[in-house]
Order: sequence, then structure tokens, then C-alpha cells
Amino acid sequence: MKRQITALLLALATSTALAAAPTGKGTAALETLLACKAGSDFTEAQAEKALQSAGLTHLRGGVFEVQGGKVALFGGSVDSASVDIAPGGSKSLHVYLKDVAAPQVGRQLSVTTVNEDAETEAPSYIRKVDAKHTLHVGAADDYEGYSASVTCQIAG
Repeated sequence: MKRQITALLLALATSTALAAAPTGKGTAALETLLACKAGSDFTEAQAEKALQSAGLTHLRGGVFEVQGGKVALFGGSVDSASVDIAPGGSKSLHVYLKDVAAPQVGRQLSVTTVNEDAETEAPSYIRKVDAKHTLHVGAADDYEGYSASVTCQIAG
């Protein structure tokens, strides 16, 4: 009887963990969009699909949040995200992270140039990928609810 209960609890814990964990493929798609490679592009639908596949829920407008569980990304966990597509063709994908510092995320994404224009207490980073693509890694403070952000910005 004790073994059956232990087996049942183990099966329940495993299935709960698997249900809460996003698929690696969904997170990989989001990481690819956030890498902001030269010549890359995305539509609003593609960005939304990548966010939803990673485990985020579309709330209102272009805002997404994690609902139950965690979504691991770049050594931290996702707090929220947004997609912005301007009428002129400019677009950006923002992800706000907890439990990871901007310098760590910047090193992972090879974004190491300090953004002198950023109005943050800790250093924020920027990398101009090409004429249209800019990758930002922002620092944040505890009162903002997140510790770092990643933004792929594509000029229209």
C-alpha cells in the first residue's frame, strides 16, 4: 500500500511538472526571435505564437503574462512580454525577466556595449545588429517587478 501511494504521488508530481513546463521548441522559437539576427523579421502573429508556445497567455492588447508555473528564459524566468507593431512597419518584441541580471543576459546574447542613453541605475546594453535591427538588454530595479529586459527592435 505504501508503495502504491508513493508511486501515485510520484506520477502526480511528474505529470504536474510536465504540464507546467513549456515545450523546449516554444522557448527556442521565442529565443530565436529575441536574438534579433540581421535580416530577421516577424509578424505580430508569429511573435504571439512564439510567446504562447513558450507558455505565456495573451491578456490585452499586445501584453502577455505567465499564468501559473514559470517560463525559463536566458537564465531567469519570464514576468511578462509585449509585441508592438507600428503602422509604419517598425516592430518590437519585449520580454521582461525576473531572477537574472542584465549583464548576464547581455553576455548570453553578445550584447556588451553599455547604452549611455538608458536611464537605469545599473548598466543597460545595446547592440546595433544592422541598419534595421537593434538588440537591447535593459537593467531594472526591484520596484519595477523585473530584473532585466530583452527587446528586439526592427525599424520599418
